[in-house]
Amino acid sequence: MFGTWFRAVAVAVVVGPLRPCLAEDDCLECDMKMLQLDAKVSDRATKKLLSNCGHLTQETCDPHANYPCSNNCPVHTHGHDCYRPVPEVMAEHPGEDGYCYFNQTGFWVAPMPAEPDFLQSAIGGILTLRDLPVPKGAGYPSPYRGLHTGPVLTFHFEGKVITTQADAAHYSYDDLYGYSLGYLQGQGLSIDLVRNSTAWIAASKQKCDEIQQTYNFQNHELVLADWLDYNAVIGAKVSCAAKQPAAADSAVLEKAKFKSVDDCEPVTARDFAKHHYIKCLLGYPNSASDGAYLNVRACLLDGGTRIGHFSDCPFSPDVSF
Repeated sequence: MFGTWFRAVAVAVVVGPLRPCLAEDDCLECDMKMLQLDAKVSDRATKKLLSNCGHLTQETCDPHANYPCSNNCPVHTHGHDCYRPVPEVMAEHPGEDGYCYFNQTGFWVAPMPAEPDFLQSAIGGILTLRDLPVPKGAGYPSPYRGLHTGPVLTFHFEGKVITTQADAAHYSYDDLYGYSLGYLQGQGLSIDLVRNSTAWIAASKQKCDEIQQTYNFQNHELVLADWLDYNAVIGAKVSCAAKQPAAADSAVLEKAKFKSVDDCEPVTARDFAKHHYIKCLLGYPNSASDGAYLNVRACLLDGGTRIGHFSDCPFSPDVSF
């Protein structure tokens, strides 16, 4: 991810302008495309998850967000819960999908189907992200032009030096994010787990438990609105770690402490862990989907010093590259 480029594993891409869902049946028929699943939210497999689904109360995203459609809490039916700790909110809604409850609060927040196929959802994410526009001044290929066509980046991250080739703008964020969490191929998680949804969700739960054991996040750190806003900040910090300019607005740069490529605060493993952990709290299928996307698209090579993609890796998904 470069600057304000965003992780979008479970993105809800709206076809045409957003429209408010004024009744439950209307909400079920919202013309929304789930990036990963390429399916309508009204599909039979998904309907049973939407009995308490949140939605926007107007036809457009909130214009005050620090990136388009990145924080719609002020115009969301469950907006009041955006400003409370996620563990408290989810405790009041046991068994519910948090991505359904907070559906559309951020452009990547949309519910999973009842029976997820994590390999196919990862492929859907890969293909759709290729078509997203690049922020002005980012310096990355747009659209995606193929494997090994982008600039080589060198990250200085937690005392280590890691390189990658950013063939699309979101690669910088996603590559370092996957590496930090330990989700890349070559970091111990087999693709065979991704193919088995039950096993992959269990692996995701274990990863989530390990994150909390390591960082012991407190409830006040786990507020949804803060999570939505901080995604752009993480993007700027990733740019710092790669010594690249950050294409973000002034408020984001100030929050990220980014003054220049030589005077900035790089992203930390804790930043990435908290970003992922809130997905865990919103439901393990959501964190599992995140992890599957990170695993399927990239791998760790050369003794842990280089991140590769697709045919560079032991497993490559059935997509053109």
